[in-house]
Amino acid sequence: MRRWALLLVLLLSLPLQAASDPTGAAPPSSSVPVPGGPAPSPAPSAPVPAPAAVPAPVPVAPLPGVTPVPGPPPPLQPPRRSGSLLDQPPLQAAPVQWRGVAPPPADDLPPLREWLVFAADQAEAERQRLALQPFGLRILRRQQLASLGLVLSVFRLPAEADVLQLERELRARFPDWQQELNQRYRPLAQPDAAELQLRNWGQRAMGRGQPAPVECGRGLQLAMLDGPVNTTLAEFAGADLHYQSLPPAQYAARSAEAQRHGTAVAALLVGRGQVAGLLPGARLQALGVFGEDREAGLHTRSDWLILALERVAALDPPPRAINLSFGGARSQLLAGLFERLGERLHFVAAAGNDGQAGVRYPAAYPEVLAVGAVDARLRRLRQSNFGRHLALVAPGEDIWTLDGAGQGFFASGTSFAAPFVSAALALAASPEALLAQARDLGAAGRDEQYGAGLARLAGCR
Repeated sequence: MRRWALLLVLLLSLPLQAASDPTGAAPPSSSVPVPGGPAPSPAPSAPVPAPAAVPAPVPVAPLPGVTPVPGPPPPLQPPRRSGSLLDQPPLQAAPVQWRGVAPPPADDLPPLREWLVFAADQAEAERQRLALQPFGLRILRRQQLASLGLVLSVFRLPAEADVLQLERELRARFPDWQQELNQRYRPLAQPDAAELQLRNWGQRAMGRGQPAPVECGRGLQLAMLDGPVNTTLAEFAGADLHYQSLPPAQYAARSAEAQRHGTAVAALLVGRGQVAGLLPGARLQALGVFGEDREAGLHTRSDWLILALERVAALDPPPRAINLSFGGARSQLLAGLFERLGERLHFVAAAGNDGQAGVRYPAAYPEVLAVGAVDARLRRLRQSNFGRHLALVAPGEDIWTLDGAGQGFFASGTSFAAPFVSAALALAASPEALLAQARDLGAAGRDEQYGAGLARLAGCR
């Protein structure tokens, strides 16, 4: 009996010890030795005496609706470094570069040491030049943008200057100016050599049962801002195609790769031979905005795009759709121009090939229809960008077209989905009508993967 009584006393004393610990923590197991400490004592053979009285802790009134949890307070965590410190403001708010969930990956394009400034007239532009001299900026070129009512000045930044620091100084010194760093952009294409038997699956997917007749699109004017187009190809014989290169002569793009992208997009729009053009009878104003140099290879720049938009704004009649198969970062100057021109012109741009949420600029400007790409099963192309700002999708995998030498190839990327939507927009009554007649894909209604859905070609079979 005595042994059973001792066991009962032991069992009853254990919870009392745990409860009496002011920290609420259970005592360490006696079977685990403490490093550097004495060996554990054997189990007692006599009854454990009652624990000494512990002063009761000062009661703390719980918050309403909160159940207190016994135990030690959690350890202090280091402050999160999420972009700015909580106890001090960031040095400068970063400009918005990405309309989406995730930022784009960093481009490998080397930065341009050039500064762009808008002025209302030549007199103001000259005052700006004088004001920038103390900062070491030297004028490179100046352009009168007659149809936009602006003067664009391009300045060279000092070679020894810290670009970011100088940018902050100029914005602080001239807060009312429209100014920013010149930027580069790349064509958004991923040529694919995969062999497919059905070259025109994209048009069939969009509701066109057979290739359009050569007169399809007659009376309509389109525009595209892209790379060089080889207008001498037999593919364009009889086509109403007009090409003009805008970059300065020293940046003339002459490589085979340079002509590949622009020629491929033009062939999709007005091709008449190996490629079944979407609108072979339309007039296409192709503005070459891509140049080449040893530093960055094939690229375009903000100032070249500004010149191109000025040319587009002067076209008469206005183009029914303007195709932009390239992408990059946000430009405040371009944003203002798209806002102005978007009231009377319709822009279509490739969403980007990063395969993540958010679309590249210029597709991300509110006045531009952002186009994603789908494959032959009408599933979002893995590399096609998506998100709540996506407007439509179109075929963008294994699209048959031509390179600058007239050789056919299968191309993939949102660059080649955009021309399908440009053609569909030119045939539609309005952008709103185009969105309303889209074929719903994915979740019911508009969604982030497919926007309003697959664009449809209304007309020309």
